[in-house]
Amino acid sequence: MKKIYLLLLAMFIGFGGFTQTVLFEDDMESYAVGDFLAVENPTWYETWSNNPGSGEDAMVTDDYASTGTKSALCDETNGATDLILKLGNKQVGQYELSWNMYIESGFAGYYNIQHYEAPGTEWAFNLYFDGDGSILMDVCVAAGATGTYPQGVWFEVKHVIDIDADNCQLYIDGTLFHEWEFSCTAFSTGGTNQLGGVDFFAGVQTGSTYEPKFYFDDIYFEQTGGGGDPEITVTPDELNNWVIAGGTTSDVLTVENTGGSDLNWDLSIIYDIDAIENTPVTPGPTFTQSTKNPVVGATLDPNPVPGGGSSTEATGILHYDDDNSSAIGWTSAPITVTVAARFPSAMTIPYAGLEIISVDVYLNDENSSGGNEKTLKIYGMGNTIEPGVLLHEQAFTGPPTSWTTVTLTTPVMVTGEDLWVGYEFTQEDLDIFIPGTDDGTNYNPNGDFLSTGVGWSHLGSNPSLMYNWNIRANLEGDLFPLWLSATPESGFLPPLGSEPVDVEYDATELDAGIYNATIRFLSNDPVTPALDVPVELVVAGVGIDDVEKTTVMIYPNPAQDYITIKSNHTISSVQITDFSGKVLYQGTGTTLNIRNLSRGVYFIRTMTDKGISNTKFVKK
Repeated sequence: MKKIYLLLLAMFIGFGGFTQTVLFEDDMESYAVGDFLAVENPTWYETWSNNPGSGEDAMVTDDYASTGTKSALCDETNGATDLILKLGNKQVGQYELSWNMYIESGFAGYYNIQHYEAPGTEWAFNLYFDGDGSILMDVCVAAGATGTYPQGVWFEVKHVIDIDADNCQLYIDGTLFHEWEFSCTAFSTGGTNQLGGVDFFAGVQTGSTYEPKFYFDDIYFEQTGGGGDPEITVTPDELNNWVIAGGTTSDVLTVENTGGSDLNWDLSIIYDIDAIENTPVTPGPTFTQSTKNPVVGATLDPNPVPGGGSSTEATGILHYDDDNSSAIGWTSAPITVTVAARFPSAMTIPYAGLEIISVDVYLNDENSSGGNEKTLKIYGMGNTIEPGVLLHEQAFTGPPTSWTTVTLTTPVMVTGEDLWVGYEFTQEDLDIFIPGTDDGTNYNPNGDFLSTGVGWSHLGSNPSLMYNWNIRANLEGDLFPLWLSATPESGFLPPLGSEPVDVEYDATELDAGIYNATIRFLSNDPVTPALDVPVELVVAGVGIDDVEKTTVMIYPNPAQDYITIKSNHTISSVQITDFSGKVLYQGTGTTLNIRNLSRGVYFIRTMTDKGISNTKFVKK
């Protein structure tokens, strides 16, 4: 009896008291034949280009089935299937991930696992099932493992992934195929030790003559051990304060980790400058994805002619690069690429109030048959691996082997948020090298982003290509008073840990008025990687003779849930009345819940040690 009890306990409890959790199962039986997975189940599926129901989506079929009567088909009908199974950017724990595959003799199959859920950002490995029954695996290095698989029958593909130990085991039909450090990428070591997603793609290895077509069924995803994800909470969820012009005041935020593993966070301050925000633009036509991995095929110009540095003078310049030294080309063409540099808040905040008025780029080669127009692209804040919304897009051309200055038709305001600055081009010819780079002496991984479709990668993912793009954003204008600061700017919290963030307001250079900003927390919380805390500061004007007068501020106003009452003197009593004079509140509280009040105008009588103030607020 004791053995039976222990067996049952082991089925539900893992090591260290962890409860094993089945995160996702899908046997395809809940869908109708002809359904598309990303349409029917967008929580777990999306397509590479976020185009559910298109040729990229996997269609449910009854041609074959591992169990039941249905499976999902990956082929080239109406375009190559390119389906992402979203796994949630797991950073800790142990997992089992499996499914069954069916590949008819003479056809090929392929999938990859990515370290990030965002499509195309970092490949953990590639796995090719060729039409002759052979397997080729790219992991840590190209062709890192080879083997065989059974054709014309269903077989299981199972991954045992231990993120905590940085280990992965791949089983093909119950037999260990390969074991490696999971932080490897498809072609190098030293990647991100994270489980992001699976890409079921109708692709084949280079040189294969077989048509891609395979079926998959019975997806199973379980956490078998380890801790849970980190979870960030910041309280309060908004800040409202006031200060006399020329004065200072402060608040405190509390950052908490309510999750089951370590939380790393950092913050940025984004100013709403004169209530003018950079307006996102509608992107132009999207280009066809040319390659699954933008770094594959990238190569350095073997005969570089260094082009020196740019000569533009500006109040400020955002850049990582040194003088031009070389350039990058791709071994397959045509290929359309976007190269970019990410300038985080720590670099942009000192320039808040200035505008990007021009961008300098070094262009090394051009296509022999034309097609040399390029597109400047400036993006707003996203995260550390991909940009946010497109803020500016502008076509330009420039001569080869020289710096080109692109003067913006509409300047982009620097507000303190991250900015991504880059350009898109098409390499039509082989053996040319268009985007210029420095010599890598001061290489920074923020200075080498590139994309050939959807996801973003680092040029330096190839250890032999650790260079910065020659991209420089030139800034002019008037600096905005940096009235908001917060310390610390980053932190580390164990599970259930918390720490205060001191927020300081400095109205030394501010006129009377209302000022707004956002404190944005970026963290490794996979559910909430970015969390915003809105900030409002009311600056009250005051003259020399008014210092002793009673000043009372009510904020926010209008308000919906709470109001806060502050004064330049000690508050002894607060009274709220409606238009008829009926007293709705009498007490000493200065932060009041007004949710139960009807919409309308109310009056507040505030008694202080220096006098009485009467004011009103609007309940919305």
